[in-house]
This record gives sequence, structure tokens and C-alpha cells, in this order.
Amino acid sequence: MIKRLSIPLFVVIFFITTFSHATTVECLNLDDLVKKASKIVVGKVSNSRTFWSDNGKLILTSYTIEVQETIKGQASRAVELTTVGGRIGDLVLHVSGMPSFAQGEDAVVFVENSGAYSTVVGMGQGKFTVTNGEVSNNVTGIAFPDGHPGKPLKMPLDDFKSEIKRLVGL
Repeated sequence: MIKRLSIPLFVVIFFITTFSHATTVECLNLDDLVKKASKIVVGKVSNSRTFWSDNGKLILTSYTIEVQETIKGQASRAVELTTVGGRIGDLVLHVSGMPSFAQGEDAVVFVENSGAYSTVVGMGQGKFTVTNGEVSNNVTGIAFPDGHPGKPLKMPLDDFKSEIKRLVGL
């Protein structure tokens, strides 16, 4: 009986993990992002590098953000953020919902410390691209425990920064 159940169960688990294209994370509103962030910065992506984790099991990508403004936390000239995923040779690791950055991209980033690295709070929820004076985040590929899809946030940059400063207490 156990063998008969284990084969179908294995097949179901295999298909769920193979064809699921979302990562489940806690749904965070702006207040949550501000509270969880050790640092909130506005800046421009100046560099990236992809490398193997210390144990050789994960591909990681670190991005350097040249800080133009620090809204929360200690001011610094640059912030290095590390995410899971990237390309090394012919190998690609993609994690749904994990933010990535483009060279020269302007962004507002909510930063948290995760072990030896700094990363983005709430995956794609905590990375806001700045385009034409507006900020927006991308929550595609993120699933939430309540089953509802994420709602991207989009608003004028100045209003966004003012709201963050209000929440921080500045």
C-alpha cells in the first residue's frame, strides 16, 4: 500500500515543483516594507557580478547600487545587494519573484540583512524601478499564502519618498 501511494505522490510533487512558477512569500504593504528594511536607498545600479555560493550549490548575483539618497538607515556611498539566481556559463538559475537589476537602472530599494549578505525585502516587493519620475515594483512570479496575486504599486517618486519618510518618522 505504501509503495502504491508513494509513486503517485512522487508524481504529484514532481509536477507541482516542476511547473509551479511562483514563489510564496509574505504579502507586504509599504508600512511592512519600511518596518522590515534596515536601509532604504534611492540609487543607480553601477555593477553586477555572478558567482557560486560558498557551498557551490547556488548561483548568486551581487549588484552594486550607487546611493543618491538614504531614506532610512546609515548613509553610505554604495550598497551591495545579493540575490539568488543568475547565469554562469550555460547554467541559469531563475527564482520566480526574485528581483534583478539592469546596469544603469534607477531604483528605490528596501534592504535587509540575510546572513552574510544584504538583499531586497520581500523579493520583488521591495525593489521599485524609477522611470519618468514614477516608481513601480514587479510582483510577477510571487504567490501569497492567501492565494491572491500581488498588486504592484505605482506612484510618483516624490509622493513615494514622502510617504516612506512619514512612515520612518522623518
